[in-house]
Amino acid sequence: MKKQIYSIIAVAMAVTVWHAMPAFAAKIDVGGELRARAYVIQGNGFIKDNDHDWFDARLRLDTKIQQGMTTAVVQADLLGNHTAFGGAGAADNGNLVLGNATGSSYDLVGIRQAYMAVNFPNVTVIGGRYEVKLGNGLVLNDTSDLVAVTAPVGPVNLLVGYLILGENDSGANGVNPPAGSGNDNKAIAVNAGIKNLGGSGWDGNVFVVSADITAASDNNLMVIGLTGNGKVGPASVAAELDIFSGDATADDSYEGTNLLLAGSMPVGSVGLSAAILYATGQSSTSTDVNINAIDGDFRASNILVRNDFNNYEGVTSLSGATGGLGLQAIKVAATLPSHKMLHATHTPEIGLVWAQTTEDDADGDSDVGTELYVNTNCVFDQNLSGNIGLAFVSAGDALAASPADPEDQLKLEASLTFHF
Repeated sequence: MKKQIYSIIAVAMAVTVWHAMPAFAAKIDVGGELRARAYVIQGNGFIKDNDHDWFDARLRLDTKIQQGMTTAVVQADLLGNHTAFGGAGAADNGNLVLGNATGSSYDLVGIRQAYMAVNFPNVTVIGGRYEVKLGNGLVLNDTSDLVAVTAPVGPVNLLVGYLILGENDSGANGVNPPAGSGNDNKAIAVNAGIKNLGGSGWDGNVFVVSADITAASDNNLMVIGLTGNGKVGPASVAAELDIFSGDATADDSYEGTNLLLAGSMPVGSVGLSAAILYATGQSSTSTDVNINAIDGDFRASNILVRNDFNNYEGVTSLSGATGGLGLQAIKVAATLPSHKMLHATHTPEIGLVWAQTTEDDADGDSDVGTELYVNTNCVFDQNLSGNIGLAFVSAGDALAASPADPEDQLKLEASLTFHF
């Protein structure tokens, strides 16, 4: 009899636990992508006889855990570029350049995002390393450690965040308090966006960022950005204006302006697009410090207007190859009708880009160059896609200091990405 009672109790407990498990179980979604790319570049860096070719790969895993009112997100890159062109100690950007160490095992893991979002009835609180995009991504489109609150305020979607860009109490090489570490770098960001402003079909966005660059009280950078994206008849339009100001020193100021105007529209079966990008440069006659923060993920062409954080070639930074002289660029492109070929759907694009610096260099040159590029996006199925790009740049004199002459650049790239 006792055995029967124990059996009934055991079965009852098992059933109770079984029914209770869903109430306590977390919802876990895991996905990501594996990307492989190949490059062949003649005249890399616009230098004569400086030809490069390489393969790279990146494995990115995304994990989302949801339970109750809380969501946790972790995004990890399982490959890094510590043995890339930069050599040992190069910044980890999530790419492994293949062929650096035969027989070696790569144990490079980087956490790109790791944050927690708690959904309260009227606000969401976010804390951790989070991907922040302001406007169209010209100023900031990258990950940052932050604490932020997002909430709908009438028709406005509001975000207020405290960004930790650098912390001198975090420890250096295991030393705490840290030895010889830099100053704190903090920023406060406010972003307000409105969808379908007044029923016009336009989305408006305003953001303000106040950043302390160093510990000095007279070093502060202020950024005000205004964007508008919408439709004008059959055309889709995107616009952004960024204004930089603040105190660089007790006597000198930060100053700078970014402007983006872009539009696209269908003409028959062809999609036409055009864009204007303007960024101020450092004037040789001014002691004020110019800021032209075109963020690392912004890309408008294959070579000239490309500055994504996985980039190894071409003009990798507006403050690098062009000496902080700014940029003026005009792009026109046409997207051709999609067609099927070789078990894939291809969507070709052909584009032309002209670029020059906003300020002349020491030799009086401003011509960056003219680029002609052709891309085709390939979709094999819902999980596998690729891209093939070919570009040629007629290099301008601003890409090399006198008396050197810049070399024209020819670049071929191909990528294959498996989404899962």
